Amino acid sequence: MTALLPSLVGVASAGLAVNIGANNSAAEMGPAVGAGARSRRQALALIAIFCTTGAILAGGRVLHSIGRGLIGDGTLRANPMAALIAITAAQCLVLLANALKVPLSTAHVVVGAMIGLGAFYGTTNVHLAGTMVAWWVATPVAALLLAYALARFVYPRLILAAGRLGSEQAVYRALGWALTLSGCWMAFSAGSNSLAKAMGPAVGAGALSSQSAAILGGLGMALGALLFGGGLINTVGKEITKICPICALLVELLSASIVFTASHFGMPVSLAEIVTSAVVGFSLAANGLRRTSANRRVRRMAVLWPLAPVASAVVTFGLMSFR
Repeated sequence: MTALLPSLVGVASAGLAVNIGANNSAAEMGPAVGAGARSRRQALALIAIFCTTGAILAGGRVLHSIGRGLIGDGTLRANPMAALIAITAAQCLVLLANALKVPLSTAHVVVGAMIGLGAFYGTTNVHLAGTMVAWWVATPVAALLLAYALARFVYPRLILAAGRLGSEQAVYRALGWALTLSGCWMAFSAGSNSLAKAMGPAVGAGALSSQSAAILGGLGMALGALLFGGGLINTVGKEITKICPICALLVELLSASIVFTASHFGMPVSLAEIVTSAVVGFSLAANGLRRTSANRRVRRMAVLWPLAPVASAVVTFGLMSFR
């Protein structure tokens, strides 16, 4: 059984990548689908291609932070069963979120599970964990505030500029191409950050090399988006607020840039939180605080997001204590 543990960790990580791909698909292409610029089938195909590319080319720094930096290099390698337990705990919570059609923070779930392991072994890198939490707070707040500012001050000017381009058909054709490019940038950025959430424990346990993890994780996320991402795309794209193509373009460009910046610094952040916060920022500008806060989807996400890392850490610690 011990000899099989690294292989089981690798398989479990690939399964987690599939679920993360399904969950993140809402954040990556939900705004564009909601704006009517892409069909779900087109959006999911683009996610598959560019998410895999981002994971392979730009996922290394975040992969190292989660796989080796968060709980000390060597802890998971010496205890592959612990890696399997952490992945299982994260997997269950992500599956629950997918079933509820809630774009859960997979960063919170996976990092919470790793912190639960670190608490059990007493090897948590407290400074790195604190830095990650600070990024978790700062990035959705920045997305919401910047999106609100874009909606109030930039969006009206873009509407006027679009009106000078010619016919309505020409405007929508140009916006469709712009949304295609911004969506590809979004999926690339998502792959660069989300890879580590799925494959970090496997790399830390020595089950996979960084290169193998990038390829396997990227393909797993692409598969998850293609098979299970459709329902979650509707949640973000159509059930928070109705957005036009220009709003969707601004949301994608803003969110992708924030995520890629975090990847550059090796920080796993919540793509779902960032994109959804940006959409909420536009909703606040368009509909006001009372109407936005009354949305049941927004209320559900506001409750689940802070609970995710705590629940993941507690479940992982409990499983380690009773194994």
